[in-house]
Amino acid sequence: MLDVIIIGAGPAGVAAAIYAARQKLNFLLISKNLGGMANYIPDIENYPGFHYLSGYDLVRKFQEHLDDFKVSIKSEQEVKSVEKKGDGFLVKTDKGQYETKSLVVCSGRGFKKLGVKGEKEFFEKGVSECATCDAPMFKGKTVAVVGGGRSGLLSTMFLMNMVKKIYLVEKNNELGGTDAWREAVRNAKNVEIMTTTEVLEILGDKFVNKIKISRNGKKEFLPVEGVFVEVGYVPHTEFVKNLVKLNDRKEIIIDKENNTSCKGVFAAGDCTDIVEKQVIVSTGEGAKAMMCVTEFLAEQKKK
Repeated sequence: MLDVIIIGAGPAGVAAAIYAARQKLNFLLISKNLGGMANYIPDIENYPGFHYLSGYDLVRKFQEHLDDFKVSIKSEQEVKSVEKKGDGFLVKTDKGQYETKSLVVCSGRGFKKLGVKGEKEFFEKGVSECATCDAPMFKGKTVAVVGGGRSGLLSTMFLMNMVKKIYLVEKNNELGGTDAWREAVRNAKNVEIMTTTEVLEILGDKFVNKIKISRNGKKEFLPVEGVFVEVGYVPHTEFVKNLVKLNDRKEIIIDKENNTSCKGVFAAGDCTDIVEKQVIVSTGEGAKAMMCVTEFLAEQKKK
């Protein structure tokens, strides 16, 4: 039986794995990729030791650090469930099942969908969830950014020096984000802000060529060649919903020592109810969680 299984290899999972390796624990790091949402961050300016780098660059640093400790990722596309089994837990994935004495859930979060007709059909055919990744393909084109919150404004600012025109579509009557971001977007000559507006459908032929919207109750079509969906995130916690307590956002509820409601199950990073969802916060939480796991295992051994 393993000492601990870490689910997710984003910033929290990577930090937890490094600490587990340093403690010479018998563990697995299970994830479908490395870095999680950090890969999509265009600029990171607040990570100590690095004055400026992209999320992609930071993830490459994570890989180097894992390599130093000879930590490899057990590549699994999906963790289907976690069950209590005796004094430990049984983790079932799409490829197998593993027994462990403890668990650290660092499964992060993913992009929230619009849930409209055409979104799935035109994904990667004009519909994108990552402005940082896909912006070069839309150079000189007209696009829509759906969502006027933090992520929507950041994507708009990233795109506005590259595309011909941006329709910034927000269903509420005001934009979110900071004053500086709102001012930057409002001052951009190629950005048209459309509040109290909802996207009803994404249309096209082989690729997106327009969206159907409802603005102040009036339906109309906007000609666009790209749609960037920026309407928020959802935590990846479905596989533990029957094991630990979640809040109304489906985030895992943890205490200051990263304990969940189930003894032996710890959690860290964006899948938890911590307020700040930042790379630096997640790395700290992942390290702290594994330190608490080490104490838990020592107590179990004494018993």
